[in-house]
Amino acid sequence: MTRFLAIIRVTLLQLIGRRRSIGLLVLAAVPAVILLLVGLNEADRETEEFFRRGILPLILGVTVPIIAIILGSGSLGDERTHKTISYLALRPIRREVIAAAKLSATWLASFLVAGSGAFLAAIALGITVGSWDEMFAIMVATAISTLGFVAVMQVVGYLTDRAVVIGLGYLLIWEGIVTGAASAVATTSIWRMGASAYAGIIAGDHWGSALGLEARVVADLEDLLAGVLPGAWGALFKVLGISAVSIVALGYLMRDRDLVS
Repeated sequence: MTRFLAIIRVTLLQLIGRRRSIGLLVLAAVPAVILLLVGLNEADRETEEFFRRGILPLILGVTVPIIAIILGSGSLGDERTHKTISYLALRPIRREVIAAAKLSATWLASFLVAGSGAFLAAIALGITVGSWDEMFAIMVATAISTLGFVAVMQVVGYLTDRAVVIGLGYLLIWEGIVTGAASAVATTSIWRMGASAYAGIIAGDHWGSALGLEARVVADLEDLLAGVLPGAWGALFKVLGISAVSIVALGYLMRDRDLVS
């Protein structure tokens, strides 16, 4: 456990550099600024609709993935590129434990940054419409989406130096175009897993029938999910499954390669 925590601590220090942190925090804060500007000039109903149809996809589908892609690709990728991964490989630690510690640290770093932006957006919503009920839901959605993207990008970053380019291409083509246009594959969208968790908390697993949500709210959430069913637990289990596959795959890849040469 001590070695596991030591890897987490060192990885956090490596990922959260001063210049990098400032740039990513500015990116994370953009949706909150936009929401605040719109909310101060629109009625409450329009602001709430704009949050669900515009700001939430911007957070979960753009800022969260970009932050996770940048930090996730560097988790093990930078170690391999700079030839420092051999120091980890020489220690009597299972490769899967190294991968799990790296994933934990990278998720934590990514969530601290992306979660700060989501928190600011929730505050902006509260200031403009007086509603603070969605803060918990958006934070959970951010945490779930962040974990899913980090788990994928950690593997990609270990395999190639072009992980950021590949990640951004995946984000644009698959997450942005394909899963939005084809509901049959929308369930594979990582950011919609977070959106599913958000909808599950806000509307429940039966589209708010027990909560008496207005039809317009349900319609907004249905458009957001593009065919994916709401459910926080289902979304959580999906990203935990992705994380488990990532850890096992990295354990195999790190054993398969000669890391100490």
